[in-house]
Amino acid sequence: MMSRAYPIWNKITSCAYKQSSKSYGVRAHNEIEMLVGSGKKHSKLMATIKQTRKEFGEWSSFHLYLDKKLIRTMYYNKRTGDFRKRKPKNLEI
Repeated sequence: MMSRAYPIWNKITSCAYKQSSKSYGVRAHNEIEMLVGSGKKHSKLMATIKQTRKEFGEWSSFHLYLDKKLIRTMYYNKRTGDFRKRKPKNLEI
């Protein structure tokens, strides 16, 4: 099986899988609606989780939102492989 390189990679650990975890890659954005209740028809929305990626030259910015509120941002330099939690000084957005 071939693996692919995705900018966003999600690893899910759940009692629903016989194996310990499943994973999947995302190129630009991902949105998860977390529903709670007693089944598919009898559940209500508890939270929305959104992941995004934007490219700015050699930099990519990654954003994590919970219910439309920005929770965390990270920056990645594709040329140097550098990760940063704060906006790089040379990044013009």
